[in-house]
Amino acid sequence: MSTAALRTAPAPALSAPAAEAPEPISRLGLPDEASLPPHVKQLYEDFRRQYGFVPNWLAALSINPDTAYRLVAFYRHLFDPARSHLTAVERELVAVVTSAANHCSYCVFNHTQALAAALGDSVRAQRIAQGYHHVRLSPREQAIAEVVDRLTRDATSIGEADLLRLRNFEFSTEAIAEILEISAFFNYANRLTIALSVVPDDQFFDRPSYAH
Repeated sequence: MSTAALRTAPAPALSAPAAEAPEPISRLGLPDEASLPPHVKQLYEDFRRQYGFVPNWLAALSINPDTAYRLVAFYRHLFDPARSHLTAVERELVAVVTSAANHCSYCVFNHTQALAAALGDSVRAQRIAQGYHHVRLSPREQAIAEVVDRLTRDATSIGEADLLRLRNFEFSTEAIAEILEISAFFNYANRLTIALSVVPDDQFFDRPSYAH
C-alpha cells in the first residue's frame, strides 16, 4: 500500500463507551416492597412521611424484614428523648465518634447531619466527624468521645478509670450505661452497613437535617 493511501484511509469508527451499570445499593440486593410484611411496610411509610424517602439502610436491611424491624425498634427506644439520660448532642456525639472509628461512611454521613442539627453548627459537626481529636470539645464531651472511641477500637481496654472519669463529670450510673449502649448499638449497625456496602443516600448531600 502506498504512503498516500495510508494518509487518506478513513479512521476506524469508534464505538460509544458502554454505559456504566448503576451502583448497587446493597451487596444482597433490595427486597420487593410489595412483598414485605405489614410491620415493615409501615416502617417504609413512617420514613416517607417523616423524611420524604426510604433511606438505603432501611431498604438494604429489609432483605430480611425482621432485621430491619429489630434495628429500628432498638434505635427508636434508645434515642427516645423522654427516656434518655443524655442530651441530643451527647447521643449524636457517641454515634458519630463510634461510626468514624469503624470507618462506616454511611452512618458518619447520616449522624453528622443529626449532630449538626443538635449543635446548630454544621461545620463543627463535620470537624468532629473528621477527627474529634482536632476539635476543642468540652471536657465532658471529650470524656464521652474518648471512652466510646476506645470501646469501639478495643473493648477490653475499658476499665474502672474510664467509668470513674465519666462519673467525675456528673454522669449518673444510668447515663454511663446509656453511653456504652449507644456505642454498642452503633458498632452493631456499622458492621451490618459496612458488610452490605450500603450506598449513602443522595439526600445526605442536599438535606442537612436528615437523620434516622
